[in-house]
Amino acid sequence: MSPLPKTIRGLSAGEAATRLHTIGPNKITQEARGTRIIAGLRSAADPMALMLAAAAGVYYALGETIDAIVLLVALIPVIGVDVILEARSRSALKKLVAATAPRARVIRDGAEVEISTEALVPGDLMLVAEGGIVHADAVLLEASNLSVDESQLTGEAEPVDKHAIADGDAISGAPEFSHVYAGSRVLAGHGYAEVTATGERSRFGNLARLVSDTAARPTPLQRKTARLAKVLIGVAIAMSAGLFALWLARGAQPATAFLYAISLAMSAVSEEFLLVMTLFLSLGAWRLARAGVLVRRLASVETLGATTVICLDKTGTLTAGEFTLTEHVPLMRPISEEALLEAAALACEPQPADAMERTIVAHCAEHQVDVGSIHSRWDLIRDYPFEMTGKHMSHVWRQRDSRASPRDRIVAKGALEGILEHCDIDSTSISRAKEENSRLAARGMRVLAVAGRETGPNEPPLPGSRRADERGWHLYGLLGFEDPIRPEVPGAVAECQAAGIRLKLITGDHALTAHAVCDSAGIAHKHDGIVTGDELDAMDRDAFASTVQRSEIFARVRPEQKFAIVDALERAGEIVAMTGDGINDTPALKRADIGVSMGRRATEAAREVAGIVLLENNFAALAATVREGRTIYSNLQRAFLYLTGFKTMLIAMTLVAPLCGLPILLLPVSLVWLELIVHPVSAIAFEGSSPAHDVMRRPPRPPNAPIVARGPALRAAASGLLVAAVALVMYAMRLVEGEDYARGVAMAVAIAGSITMAFAAFAGRGRWRRISIRSSAKFWLVLAFVALSLPIFMETPSIAKLLLIAQIAPRDWGIAIISGILAGGWSAIGGDDDGREAAIRGRTLRFWRRVSSAKS
Repeated sequence: MSPLPKTIRGLSAGEAATRLHTIGPNKITQEARGTRIIAGLRSAADPMALMLAAAAGVYYALGETIDAIVLLVALIPVIGVDVILEARSRSALKKLVAATAPRARVIRDGAEVEISTEALVPGDLMLVAEGGIVHADAVLLEASNLSVDESQLTGEAEPVDKHAIADGDAISGAPEFSHVYAGSRVLAGHGYAEVTATGERSRFGNLARLVSDTAARPTPLQRKTARLAKVLIGVAIAMSAGLFALWLARGAQPATAFLYAISLAMSAVSEEFLLVMTLFLSLGAWRLARAGVLVRRLASVETLGATTVICLDKTGTLTAGEFTLTEHVPLMRPISEEALLEAAALACEPQPADAMERTIVAHCAEHQVDVGSIHSRWDLIRDYPFEMTGKHMSHVWRQRDSRASPRDRIVAKGALEGILEHCDIDSTSISRAKEENSRLAARGMRVLAVAGRETGPNEPPLPGSRRADERGWHLYGLLGFEDPIRPEVPGAVAECQAAGIRLKLITGDHALTAHAVCDSAGIAHKHDGIVTGDELDAMDRDAFASTVQRSEIFARVRPEQKFAIVDALERAGEIVAMTGDGINDTPALKRADIGVSMGRRATEAAREVAGIVLLENNFAALAATVREGRTIYSNLQRAFLYLTGFKTMLIAMTLVAPLCGLPILLLPVSLVWLELIVHPVSAIAFEGSSPAHDVMRRPPRPPNAPIVARGPALRAAASGLLVAAVALVMYAMRLVEGEDYARGVAMAVAIAGSITMAFAAFAGRGRWRRISIRSSAKFWLVLAFVALSLPIFMETPSIAKLLLIAQIAPRDWGIAIISGILAGGWSAIGGDDDGREAAIRGRTLRFWRRVSSAKS
């Protein structure tokens, strides 16, 4: 695009600010007012809070006013913990949304600036370019070969050509072909446009408003956790109703029977599972954001730990994306080096923004080819954008010479195979070109061919259509670019492969270039595992699927083939991550389980469809993201194991005592105390824990595997039952000392057992020695709070009276703590079975892959 006229200044910063205040931000939906209040009301309406309020009402009806007040006061910390945890989660998500907010380029005060898309206002001059997203409705004032995808608005996938309005035409009466709309993707070309509508006033905003009330679809992990919580709530209600009926049958007063039923329901309701899961995912996403990895959808976090295949783009992912033109090879006589470089300069934009084009211009200057002088003799009259199938682009120039009839010249650069299709040369020249191309590619170089033709003094100008202009070319020569492997790549590649993740390179480059890059990066591949796009085209569906599974290098691949490769892998049961940065990568990025947009050079279209955005072209960051994803999932498993044991303990302690004819052990006020233990332990102590030393040496988990395996879950539940059994026995034995005394002993057993169950879940079986103070500071602090609550509450008469417990003798202190520790920690005693479990997971994964392949 030619430079903007100096007379075009756009809006001033002051005028833009005024319009933003008057019209509002360029957002489709606004956050409802009182969101925090609504969140607090939602916490107040959770099952635990409602049951506490019901129990307080029953106590008040029975004349136990103090007990009723205690329970109502207890609502404050119970609701407060939930509100704090939800606020922490919301804060993380809010920061994440701000970090991933798109940006727009506009002209203000005569200068090009980048602003948040929310700051766009009508009247702004907005720049649009290939690979970008249109952020507001606008009318084109200038456009060059502009083509957009309006399928989000129209449902039609065909590209739509756009043209600028004629000089002097009014914006208000602009024809349809001059309008671009918010939500459209720019497929090719560039231009600038005046914004006419933003936010909900845009055409996209009108459509979005129709579905603004539609709830976001929960992720698989959320659905799985919600189902678990619903089942547990259903079981709690059923057991509570049964206990209520049993006590009525035994002759208990309805109010007393209701208190017992409420106590059982409070112990069994498990809203913590969903709370913990949401908190871990949102905080994990924010932690990744601080490391330069933006997670646009929480579903990507939960999927990371199960990734089995990463499909890699070459440039910018494995290589630095910093091209150096190290060799130029003239191919046809009488083409000289100077003539080849002059043609290469004309194959670039007059003011190149692309890194490779800037490299070409710099190389010309180093070899005494004056690019400025070349441009002073030629005017660019047409440019044909990059053509995906032929992998080339071309420019048409007209000579500046008024004394003679004008001469036209077309110059193109691109992949040799695509360029040769438009050349008129003999077979010997073609063979030599292919040999030179293979020689450069085998050295890992990116190779571009340069070709074109020029009209003679008495010839007519070029016809003006791409098909007619792009024929009869002469092949000028080849340009060889070096793009070194990024220094962090070999280590990150080795880490991913050790984690059981297969890496596949999908590139548009020559097969020999791709092979050399894989050798340098350390990507495991078979020499017969290299496939080209043409070979894929010749395969039927079964052969295609089989080849995609066994091959590691895919060269000269088109965008639709990238999509097909990802699709075939997912049909075979793989969990696929796909990296890319260009608009040609967007179909595959969208199809993959995890689309990863790489680096700052990524087009906005690629970022828009990707689930994860890496701010830097750093493959090590992707490996770190996989590690973080596995760590989040591992910490979730730990927290869920603890919750399983703890909830089992509560249910057993609440249910068994009345069934055995004993006075109720866990009253509502006792359960409040235990709830103030389980929430911080499950939601804080396990979150953000350091990863296991072998987290990146385990095979990926099968996608349909339960969050917690049956064996560990049964051990955790057994620990909870054992702690409950010990507490009930101690309670029954000490009833002769009074109910409050016996309850105090039982609570000491329960809390000591809870602490030990937390250790067992945190450390894993047989790995106690691996818990370090430095790497587990939060865990130790939370457990210290839990442990200190026991003597503080027990030995403070006023608190003990409110909790209906009594101070206990030193001997019972010792017995309760020791027995609680032994009961809660039995499942963690024994040999380290990590190796055996990893082997089982590996065999399960291989079996699952075979079954999935057979089904496909």
